[in-house]
Formats: sequence, structure tokens, C-alpha cells
Amino acid sequence: MEGWGFAATHYARMPDPPAVESRPCVRCTVFKNGSPEREPRDLGEISEILKEPGTLVWLDVVAPDSAAMTVLQNEFGLHPLAIEDAMTAHERPKIDGYGDYWFLVVYGVSTADKAVTINELSIFSGKNYLITVRREPAFPIAEIERRWRSRSEMASRDSGALLFTVLDTIVDGYFEAVESMDEQISALEGGLLRGGMAGNDLPLRIFALKRDLQRFRRAAIPMRDILNPIIRGDLVLYKNEEIVYFRDVYDHAIRVIDQLDAARDLVNNALEINLSIVANRQNAIVKQLTVIATIFLPLTFITGFFGQNFGFLVSHIGSTASFWFLGIGAQVFALVALLWYFKTKRWF
Repeated sequence: MEGWGFAATHYARMPDPPAVESRPCVRCTVFKNGSPEREPRDLGEISEILKEPGTLVWLDVVAPDSAAMTVLQNEFGLHPLAIEDAMTAHERPKIDGYGDYWFLVVYGVSTADKAVTINELSIFSGKNYLITVRREPAFPIAEIERRWRSRSEMASRDSGALLFTVLDTIVDGYFEAVESMDEQISALEGGLLRGGMAGNDLPLRIFALKRDLQRFRRAAIPMRDILNPIIRGDLVLYKNEEIVYFRDVYDHAIRVIDQLDAARDLVNNALEINLSIVANRQNAIVKQLTVIATIFLPLTFITGFFGQNFGFLVSHIGSTASFWFLGIGAQVFALVALLWYFKTKRWF
């Protein structure tokens, strides 16, 4: 991993309480005027490093524990409530301002094996630092590092540019997930056109996709509210020329939400179409059974009527002509008449 703009290969581990099974992994990189300068081994130096002009600290924490977060709270001067939210799993997406820094909770979305994976990411963004807190399974941060290393459209390399890179990468990941879901919806539509409940698994696939879309929307929709305070400049932390980049992320988030709404409508339509296909199949079967039952109804009546053991029927209807004309002929006539009637009504 040599030559990275983000660069660090050193991982400093925080002290843990004895009862903790997995220790947090902490990576800290100090940037000087946009270039990686060093990776401090002692995190107790951060408060002094932050006082140096032109310094940007990016601290990444995976699987945090209370001891690690206490060190961050002391070194960066973070509010206890923000620390508590960063430690709380499945926190709702949000943005909170704490005077001299933002605290954000965002969700990254990815798809693997047609399943949606949602990773929570907590972010502390100050004037000259950015802290990312990830939980297991950790949000993949490699793409953020790659973009931060190669990004050239932004003149500044400060915390605002780094926060933009993080949010822009997350929202772009939304597009990839939406495209994957669109492909699944197209496959569903193809299955419907090929006959509806192919293999009896199509309804299950529709409901699974509908559930994933709902989870996706809950993660993506709050991104609008998260970006609004930054764009308005509720906290003056970043340069004015950087705000336009956050507006671009906002526009992308709106596009993703529109695509999700359209995908949800398509899935609902697919479910309704599948139910209609099933109902039509049942109606066709019922119609066929009704036609058969209706055809045999007069035949049964004729057979039963002439099969009565009355003396008149026994003594007067006994010739061969009576058998063919009244017995067989009446049944054939009833059959032909019913078939002609069903044909004119287009029942089959």
C-alpha cells in the first residue's frame, strides 16, 4: 500500500478492558498542507498536533470500545452525547452540530449475491480533523481512500474536502446498489412474462426485493436532511467554495431517492401483476370445470329421466329407434347445443 495519498499502513491499538474480546483497530494519519506527514503512535499527542497550522488529522476506528472512545473524547474535546451515539449500534441517520464540529451518522449500501448490505458509519468532522467510526462488519473504506488519494477537482485538502469525499463515495455507492436492484427487477419482469409463478419462488423473490428496497430507502432518504445544514452553513467550518460540492452530493442523493421510489413502484406493480396472473389462472381452471359440469348436467338429466321405472316408459319406449333418437340423439343434441352456446359467449 505504499504511495497512497491516505498512506498509512500502521495500526495503533487502543488499550482495552480485560473483558473485551475484540480490540478496536485505530488508524491515524496526519496531513500537512494536504500531504500525509506521519502516523502518530501515541494518540495522546493528537490534541497537540491539532494546534499546528495547516494540519489535518484523519482518525479511523473499527469496532470501538468505551476505552478507545474515551481517548478520542479527551483528545478532540467531543461531547459525551456524541460519543454515546457513536457507540450505539443502529443509530438513526442524522447530523448534529456541536459548535465547532459536526457529528453525522450515515449508512453505506452495497449489494452482494442479490442481497442488500447496510453498514453504519459515524463521522466527527471538525475544522482540521475527521474521525470515522465503523462497526463490524466494517464499512469498506478503501474506495474513500482511493478517491482522497486521487481527487484533483478540489483545490483545498482540508476536512471539508475529506468529508465531501466520504459522503460522495457513499452516495455513489447508492447508485451501484440501485442499478443492481434494477437488474433484479428486470429479471422479475422477465419471469412474469414467462409465466408468472415459475418454480413457485417468484413471490418470495418479490417480497425479498421489496424488503431490501424499504431498508435501502430508510438509509438513503435521510441523506437529504444530513446535507441541508452543511449547505446552509449552519456551522462555519468549511470554505465557501466547498459548499458547491456538497450541493452536488445533495443532487445525487435526490436522484437516488427518485430511482428508489420508481423501483419500489415497479416492485409493487410486479407483485400486483403476479397476483393477477395467479387469479387469471384460477379463473381459467374454474371456467373449464364449470363448462365440464354444465355439459354433463343435461346429459345426467336425460339419462335419469328416461331411466325411471314407470310403466309407460317401460311399455312404450323399448324400440331401437327410441333408443337412438330419444336416448343417444337427445344427449348428442344437448351436447352440441351447449358447445355452440359456450362458443358464442367465448367461454373457451
